[in-house]
Amino acid sequence: MSSEGPQQPMLVAGLTQSKKLIKVGMASSAFIAKDADAKIINLVAELCRTHGVPYNEAKTKKELGIMCGIDVDCAVCVTIN
Repeated sequence: MSSEGPQQPMLVAGLTQSKKLIKVGMASSAFIAKDADAKIINLVAELCRTHGVPYNEAKTKKELGIMCGIDVDCAVCVTIN
């Protein structure tokens, strides 16, 4: 029996990877930066609605980059389990 707690969801950063994971049903949730380009916000939000993935638009690109552990800003990321 393993003594590990529940597995933490993994974050995947980037528009291209996020779109793929949403489309194939592997994304459990998405984060869209509130200061991202409107075209990106609309595209990813629509993909999430179509595929039943909950999304959050509360963070900035800088905050998402930090959250993902990368040294650059990030417009979109998704969680996978």
